[in-house]
Amino acid sequence: MAPPSPNGILRSFGIGLATQISNPKTAIVYASIFAALLPASPPAWVLLTLPPAVFLVETGWYAVVAVAFSAGRPRAAYLRSKAWIDRLAASVIGALGIRLVMDAAKPS
Repeated sequence: MAPPSPNGILRSFGIGLATQISNPKTAIVYASIFAALLPASPPAWVLLTLPPAVFLVETGWYAVVAVAFSAGRPRAAYLRSKAWIDRLAASVIGALGIRLVMDAAKPS
């Protein structure tokens, strides 16, 4: 099998990047996390630092996932555990939602 060409890798990366950037679910998840965990008036440096930091974390994470899942054993292990991973993720998002509701219900 021939090694992948640099143009093919860059094209694949570009497609993946465009897909992730255009995914509204990612923005909604981060918005809910920020709404639940950031103070009402964060300092300017936080507002300037968060977008590039989130971009770097997301890019790094999905690069690691793509490399790991290109091998059969990690992919099979994930598929065996997928239901529990999904439940855990849903629980975390649910807890953040409950925190938002509780914060909103507190008298000012």
